[in-house]
Amino acid sequence: MTRQLLSLAWSTPTNWARAVSSDEHELLCDHAHCELRAAASAQGLVTHNPEASELVDCLLRLAQEELRHFRQVVDLLRELGGELHRMQGNPYADGLLKSSLPSRGSVLLDRLLISGLIEERSHERFSLLAEHAVAPQLRALFAELMPSEAGHARLFERLALELLPRAKVERRAAELVSIEAQVMSGLAFSVRMHSGTVGLE
Repeated sequence: MTRQLLSLAWSTPTNWARAVSSDEHELLCDHAHCELRAAASAQGLVTHNPEASELVDCLLRLAQEELRHFRQVVDLLRELGGELHRMQGNPYADGLLKSSLPSRGSVLLDRLLISGLIEERSHERFSLLAEHAVAPQLRALFAELMPSEAGHARLFERLALELLPRAKVERRAAELVSIEAQVMSGLAFSVRMHSGTVGLE
């Protein structure tokens, strides 16, 4: 069995799930935007790498799946009495990109591995929410979406290994796993899918 390169180095505590799911409207709104950003990121990779046929085919399917998830999350948000609204930035993704920039070599490699790490973190968060979210509708939603996030993380890892030398991928994956842990462990708590735990009681 192939060794998983994008294993998280910092684990989210269980109390994060109950705290973040106490405001189900805000959490679902934030997650809907996460699904949109994931679709846009996949489309951006396709736009910039049209010659990589495997990447194009896989990421077009992924973008379509992310948009279906977006629809699903928005439907539940409205069912629960909420509405989609604008969100200001994404401290986690922005911090990950900013912190990785000084040591970046290949733009393509970083985009693939960072996308994979975000999916891996989402999978971890979905797992916690599927078990510990306050509302049963949230537990059901994230239990349903959880397998997709794990599959997406492995997809980005596989594409990186197919398109770039293994030693280079393994070295950069280890660096980015460490960077991701540093970024996440330093983020403040807020009602967002990728919030940190600083200030969480």
